[in-house]
Amino acid sequence: MKRILYLDAGAGVSGDMFVGALLDAGASLDLVREHVGSLGVEGIRLEARKVTRRGVVGTKFHVLDPETRTPVDQTPSAHPGHHHGGHHGHGHHHHPRRGLREILAIIGKAPLPEPVAQDAAGVFRLLAAAEARVHGTSPDEVHFHEVGALDAIADIVAACSAFHQLGVDEAWCSPVHVGCGTVRCAHGVLPVPAPATAEILRGVPVYSDGTPGELATPTGAALVRYFCRGFGAMPPMEIAGSGWGAGSRDYGIPNMLRAVVGISAEGEAAARVACAG
Repeated sequence: MKRILYLDAGAGVSGDMFVGALLDAGASLDLVREHVGSLGVEGIRLEARKVTRRGVVGTKFHVLDPETRTPVDQTPSAHPGHHHGGHHGHGHHHHPRRGLREILAIIGKAPLPEPVAQDAAGVFRLLAAAEARVHGTSPDEVHFHEVGALDAIADIVAACSAFHQLGVDEAWCSPVHVGCGTVRCAHGVLPVPAPATAEILRGVPVYSDGTPGELATPTGAALVRYFCRGFGAMPPMEIAGSGWGAGSRDYGIPNMLRAVVGISAEGEAAARVACAG
């Protein structure tokens, strides 16, 4: 028997939605705070609160801006078209721009549990490789103005902490709803999914039902790509618990990522039928 995590990305996925869903499914915010705090990066504060989206109660995870003490995805500089906690267009140019090597050094020096440190570094490498391919440079030369602000480092380490707390043997995800339209970022106005998001999700089943907005962000895409063995229908399992991670915006659908934790009824997950979307 295996303990399985299944993520339903029918409303997309971002870093804060991923963390919120896993907290809602049973991960400890105190332990997440301890792990993120161990990075020694000044100014990081985390908050989680219960919210309701279209009648569904879930957890909204926030990284607070060190200057304003408000959630980074609710600052005035965030473009109204932006997604919940995605790392596009926050306009936080006062946050230091960090390169991959510097971020890996911060993670490497922190007294994190080895699996959390390894996975956080792995997610950042995946992001850097995608950004480098999109911008025609090397991963070491990528500066994370999109995803390297304080909130992305916090989101990714928090996500890895919460994932390991759930003690799952494997993770799976639904096809990813990416949204449609455009998003404003440091490079100007780009189509949705943003180029880095599309690069990260190469080979992954994605769709849009016409809902306007950036439903899948680069950080969210990197987390599901890194942790999930595959993308399709929910595998056979007995449900042990579930949680909902809320986004910030109302797209006319419950703006939530659902996490379902269960025990597989079979030794190996049965063949999956891809969702029609």
